[in-house]
Parts: sequence; C-alpha cells; structure tokens
Amino acid sequence: MKQRLAIMLNIVAPYRIPILVQLSRKFDATILISGGESNRREWDEYVSRLKEKYGLLVKQVAGYTFTLPKKKNNFSWDNKYLHINPGYFIELFRCSPEAIISNEMGFRTIAALAYGMLFRVPVWVWWGGTLYTEQNVSLLKRALRQVIARHAKHWISYGATSTEYLLSLGIPRRRILQIQNCVDESKYVSFPPPAFVIEPRPVLLYVGQLIGRKGVRQLLEAASRMQKREYLFSLLLVGKGSEQESLEEYVRKIGLQHVHFIPSLPPDEMPAVYRSADCLVFPTQEDVWGLVVNEALWSGLPVLSSVYAGCTREIVPKANHFDPFNPNDFDRVLERALEHKLAPADTSPLIPSHQVAEFIINDINKALSN
Repeated sequence: MKQRLAIMLNIVAPYRIPILVQLSRKFDATILISGGESNRREWDEYVSRLKEKYGLLVKQVAGYTFTLPKKKNNFSWDNKYLHINPGYFIELFRCSPEAIISNEMGFRTIAALAYGMLFRVPVWVWWGGTLYTEQNVSLLKRALRQVIARHAKHWISYGATSTEYLLSLGIPRRRILQIQNCVDESKYVSFPPPAFVIEPRPVLLYVGQLIGRKGVRQLLEAASRMQKREYLFSLLLVGKGSEQESLEEYVRKIGLQHVHFIPSLPPDEMPAVYRSADCLVFPTQEDVWGLVVNEALWSGLPVLSSVYAGCTREIVPKANHFDPFNPNDFDRVLERALEHKLAPADTSPLIPSHQVAEFIINDINKALSN
C-alpha cells in the first residue's frame, strides 16, 4: 500500500509535472494548489491535458490570491502574489498525509508545519530563493522565515545558490536536499523543425515576461550598440507582459532593426521556437533560477546568462556569464555570440528530471523508514 503524500503548491507548473508524476507513482499523492496567477494563463490548457493524461489528483483549496504589482524607476518591475488559503488545513485533514512537501515559506508552509507538528508528520520545504533575490525582503518576512527555519527539519533547494540562502538562515547542511531545478528534457531533445525562419542570422532569442525585472530593455540597448558597430543579426522576443508596448515603442525610438515580438506560446510549442534561434540571451536582473536556460541547453542552444540568475554559475559556462547592468560586459558576450565564438551547448551540468524526482523520493523514503 502506497504511503500518503501531500504536495502543497501555488500552481501546477508545466516544468513540475515530470516530478509530480513520479511522486504520484511512488506515493498516494494529493496535490493541493492555492490558485492561478495572471502571468501564467498560457499554461492552463496544457497543464489541464497533462493532469488528465497522467491521472494527477489536484485539488484547489479555498482561500484568496492577492496580486501585488511592483514598480521600479517608473517601469512595471514584477507582480508578486500573496496566497492566503485556510482551505489547506481542511484538505490536509481530509487526505491525512504521512509526509508533506510545501513550496516556499509563506502561509501554505505555516499550515504544513502546524499539521506536521500536531500529527508528527515530516514536512519538506521546497525553496528557490537566493542570497541575491532575498536581500531586500521585509523585516516581517525575515522574522517569519527564521521561525520556519527553526521548525522545518527537511528542505529541498533548487540548487547551489538556494542552498547558500538556506545556510544563511542557520539551517544545517544535513537537512538540505540539494536538487536542481529542471524541465521535462524529453520535449526538447526531439529537435522538431523550427517554428520560424528568420533572417538575418544569427538569431538571438529572449523567452520570458516583458517586465522590468527581466532586463529586456538592457538587451535592446545592447543590441542597438551592436548594430551601430555594423553587426547583422535578428532579435526574437517571445513573451508578454505589462512593458510590451513600452518596449515596442523603445525599439522604434532607437531605430533597432530586425526585431520580432511573438506572444507567449504554450509549452508544447516552445521546442520549435528554440530551434528557430542560434543563441538564448537571458538578461534578467533577478531570478531565483531561470528554467528557459535549461530548455535552451536541452534544445542545443548556447546561452548567455545574467549573473543575477540562480542557475547561471551552476549550468552555464563562465565565459557566457555577464552583468546586464554593465554595458561593456553585456557587449563582450554579445560580440562573442555574433562572431560565432560560443562553444556548443553543454548539457553535462544538467540533471534529468527523472533523477531529480528520485532524489526527492529517496529522501522521503529515508525519513519515513526511520
């Protein structure tokens, strides 16, 4: 008989499905979600199909989701989401788990730890934040995280940069299972035909939200400097966001040529998009990881990645790291890409999703057997 596992998330993200499927095969798993987020609507139909295909048991719990827009330098920087869901308590009592995984350090993890302490059930906190992304959190959040850090006995970190942050909270290293944030690599290694035929080449690709935090404006500025030096190339920007109109106007204002804006696409169409480009540029000013980097590498694309992404130093060659706030550094890596000096994509640092799932399964089994 399978042991009961509750997995508490904000949403079911496409990249999590391979892990959720394996956890559901090993355990009697119930996935409890707090609700949707407005910047992820293009995932809905795709995720719904996969949930049905794999028979995942997903329940949305009662509660509220608050959108908290954040601006910086008069630009839309990001949207934060606050999930307050008392329904977690009800659903935990209903499914009576023998182990719990809870994502992040907010209300849902407080609910998980309260249930865990009441019924002596082990709780794993799945965490992605880094020393850089968490440097400006409020005093209230810092205090709450210290409380959670003292009571949670099991942790799952996205990677090395997330582990560093957890260690800074005083969490012993032995309590942290360091995995690697991952995608379903099987979708990208199939190498489908390109979705777009774009000239001139090379094609530099950006994938992500069109918001201030992602550094798209800095990418456009750097591309303009390259074109003024008479480099010939195209930019393919795939995504949507509150800054789209502003960015399109900026392209016209600076006279940037060969720029293509494409709306966000469902995950199953993205492998063909990566096949349409020669290099991914990830100019983020702040990201706990950056799964588009994983996707690009599995698709055979070399990647230029910002030093402010949690994934960069773990899976991207050092020569391809850059600081998007430093024009000279940004120009250095773009020049290498435009002169075809980048090494081919190297997937050896990437951990396949099935192996990541096994790490988690083994850690849960070990705790339950003690």
